[in-house]
Amino acid sequence: MATASKLKSLERMLCEATGSDQDLDRSIASTLGGTTADNDLPSYTSSVDNCIGLIETTLPKWHWHIGHGPAGIVPYASLRREGGAARLGRLRVEASACTVPLALLHATVKALQAELQF
Repeated sequence: MATASKLKSLERMLCEATGSDQDLDRSIASTLGGTTADNDLPSYTSSVDNCIGLIETTLPKWHWHIGHGPAGIVPYASLRREGGAARLGRLRVEASACTVPLALLHATVKALQAELQF
């Protein structure tokens, strides 16, 4: 599991990202443990499918939703976990970014941070 400080560092990197970034992909894989079946570096920052796979692996009880804000321009992602153990309860996080993959990644990091608090 990723530590709070590693997640905070990754969150900062995601806030500054503007698109596909192999260095950021490498940081995501090393922090969250993501690889492909043949151990290649996944392109998280440019692939919605890879981001969804990462969510399914790191946050298996969470549901995801993606869309665009009220103006229809800025993509956002929301992740939510319903019920579960009483101490965990219901959680929801949201993030927006300049691309859908970056929004999903930022929401993923926020969800992992929220889980560390409980």
